[in-house]
Amino acid sequence: MDISDRSLQELTAIIEESKTGFDIDIIDKWYFKITEHAKEEAPHHLIESIGYEQDDVLPMKFKLNCSKRAVPHMNRAIEHFMPEMQYVTQLYFQVVQQIIQKEYEEYNPEQPKEQ
Repeated sequence: MDISDRSLQELTAIIEESKTGFDIDIIDKWYFKITEHAKEEAPHHLIESIGYEQDDVLPMKFKLNCSKRAVPHMNRAIEHFMPEMQYVTQLYFQVVQQIIQKEYEEYNPEQPKEQ
């Protein structure tokens, strides 16, 4: 079973693309785009509650600041940009979106959490 040069080139391209999608600068760029889009879509009183911070010591660590009322706007912003992202970046932001959604669903101001 021989692997052709073309097949090797295609596999190499796939591997290289997956490596470049999980880069600090690329993730930072997408956080910026997502938060800016969420701010544009959110009501004026929620704009200040949307943002993100990059850790100075651990540059791959990001803190997403988003009030509970702004979560739907943040999720829609992530969905809006998903088709433009590389595969690895999409996976990263899918996990971010799942975490946001889980915390949002666990939050219920009407009823205290049972222990």
